[in-house]
Amino acid sequence: MQNERKNELLESSLERAAELLGDVTGPVMAKYYASHPQAKIAFTEHGLGNSVKLEAEMVESIIYCLMNWYDRPEEIRIMFGSTVPHHEHALHVSHEWFAGLIDAAIEVICATVPESREDELQVWNEIRSGLKTLVKEAQSP
Repeated sequence: MQNERKNELLESSLERAAELLGDVTGPVMAKYYASHPQAKIAFTEHGLGNSVKLEAEMVESIIYCLMNWYDRPEEIRIMFGSTVPHHEHALHVSHEWFAGLIDAAIEVICATVPESREDELQVWNEIRSGLKTLVKEAQSP
């Protein structure tokens, strides 16, 4: 499947999710905290009194990476290559938490994709795999 077609499917999924859910930040963070409850403590600590803003920024960043995976893979690789190690060393944020946020965002979006749209789901699985590989490659030794 060509990247142009993959981008069309990706856009279709994101538009559907926005129509059905509105702002996905709440559902993404709820799913994320259900799987990574200790991350909530980190968001509270690093949010400096405004963890809701930090949550929104992180979800926005992940959505940006999802949306641009096919058009700007090197930009996304650079982002993860610098962000993951910085968060691990300076903020003591596990690379597993990054992967968990990717999973949560994709799962929330995919929950709005009809099962009959296997092509869309295939695109999301491909993106998930690619981004999680970047997180793994970027983690501290």
